[in-house]
Amino acid sequence: MHGLPHNITWTRLSTTASSSQNSIQLSEPVNWKIGDKIIITTTDTNLEHTERHRIANISSDNLTITTVNPLVYTHIVIHNVFPNGEIFHIAAAVGLLTHNIRVINPSPASDLFGFRILVTDYATYIWNSGGNESIYTYYKGYARLSNAQFIGYGQYVDAADDDKREGIHLYNLGDWNSSRPTYIDSCSFDGGSYSA
Repeated sequence: MHGLPHNITWTRLSTTASSSQNSIQLSEPVNWKIGDKIIITTTDTNLEHTERHRIANISSDNLTITTVNPLVYTHIVIHNVFPNGEIFHIAAAVGLLTHNIRVINPSPASDLFGFRILVTDYATYIWNSGGNESIYTYYKGYARLSNAQFIGYGQYVDAADDDKREGIHLYNLGDWNSSRPTYIDSCSFDGGSYSA
């Protein structure tokens, strides 16, 4: 499943974005569109300070995004170069949520019980009527996903030793195979529990 590609799906802020402002400066140009939804990650210790916004406007250089609503929290950028040459850089990440292919869980988010994609191997016996025998057959799954949006995937589990029930679970696939590669590239996981 492949949606329309974007030049960048994740970038970082280039300057601190303060609460109550409704524009952010990006560190690299993007080809996102007005109306797309984005996420701005927290830079403090509270994960709930990650914000979702809709794009109201994008500057001609594709580096400044104006959001429909003002920011609720401050998202910092710190860039220090020490005398020994080491660099200390912290900046909120900005990600694109909207993609033209959307796979949506129709259940309410409060259910905490979304869909799952399981990519694994499987073995069974297949009846061969010509030879009048059962033949042991082994299948190895693969998935190729890019530029798609998964909304409400994953299932909530509150048990330390239990399967975390991720939205996409890759299991027992062995080494990477160039003839049938599995990859998940530039997708977004919007809502849900244990999404990936």
